Amino acid sequence: MKKIMLEQKIWFSNKASIKLTSLEPVFNNLLAVHLAYILGEKGKDYPYWYKERPHIGFLAAAVWLSGGTALEEYQAGRKKRRLGRCDLWIRTNKVAFECEAKRLWLNLEKDTEELRQKIGKKLDSAAKEVENLEKGKGLALCFAMPSIHCKSKKRDTLDKLIYDLIESAKQIPKLHALVWIGFKKGTKPMGDPYLFPGLLLAIKEVK
Repeated sequence: MKKIMLEQKIWFSNKASIKLTSLEPVFNNLLAVHLAYILGEKGKDYPYWYKERPHIGFLAAAVWLSGGTALEEYQAGRKKRRLGRCDLWIRTNKVAFECEAKRLWLNLEKDTEELRQKIGKKLDSAAKEVENLEKGKGLALCFAMPSIHCKSKKRDTLDKLIYDLIESAKQIPKLHALVWIGFKKGTKPMGDPYLFPGLLLAIKEVK
């Protein structure tokens, strides 16, 4: 099996709360969870082409690994006396959040601004679901999966495309945090006919 090399970048906006920044150990451990999965599958399967449910599970695993607790897909009270389900509840270091999540596939051949707008819309959609919870506050999550066709002429500039995507995503209105986990520069992501270089997790705190 070829050597798997992943990297991670974590960014918080200056408007992120102390509660949110306290989750940095969780985000650090998310890298360990991704790597453990990839190595456990002997490099034959990667998380980056799956929808939001598996990624919610990976994030929950990172919470447990950080000494916290997590609960997925549980019954939760919603406004107007309705019951529904919430994607994820997490607690660590006496900080707790209810989380609603969306997943988004991104074609890196598209304009970077267009990709940023797509992430923003998904994040807003998740935020509305958080607002509809009984407490009306928590974290909106968007698991964005960039990809590019193996035969694309832009494939040779993949590292720059990822950098531009991350820098552009930082400009999403009311964004509080970004977490990137993916293949280190110069390494070849898995996928055919599309390459999936990693995960960009966008986070908005709903207060």
